[in-house]
Amino acid sequence: MTNPAAILCLRTSAAVMLLASATTALADFDASAIFPGIDACIDLALQQQEGIVIGWRLTNPQATGVEIDVLAPDDRVWKLTCSNGKVSPPERKLGNKNYKMLKGRAKVPEKSARFTAVGSYPIAEVRTLKYETSWKGRPYYSYEMVLNDGREATVDVNAESGQVDRSKSERKD
Repeated sequence: MTNPAAILCLRTSAAVMLLASATTALADFDASAIFPGIDACIDLALQQQEGIVIGWRLTNPQATGVEIDVLAPDDRVWKLTCSNGKVSPPERKLGNKNYKMLKGRAKVPEKSARFTAVGSYPIAEVRTLKYETSWKGRPYYSYEMVLNDGREATVDVNAESGQVDRSKSERKD
């Protein structure tokens, strides 16, 4: 007969070893290496237009073209298009958002949230980001992805905690 306490101890030891090795692997991992094209375009856009990124959309699968929405400190939204390392002049978009509220509520950087979202569907292509607030006022990053089997997925990452709030995928016909 097997001792239940010994089995529990063995399982706990194995779990601790797996967690320690995963933490070490993550510490050595550079999240910016996943999306260098998007990161470069965001950096260029923020150099041209002061504010916070509230959305981006890939215009082609190679990530050489990115449309970026920037919320300026005057609450106006500007669209910038980045293609092959060059950014177009900002174009005013309709509507306003509250810069102070959105800037103050995001505790987790978008780059970190993007890495968390990709962890939900490791074999997926991230297509868009939207930074929004829920009806309760909680900020979140919403990522839309295309999975390798053709399904479309949406992952919402809490901008305060960095945890996945919601994840769903569905087949589009």
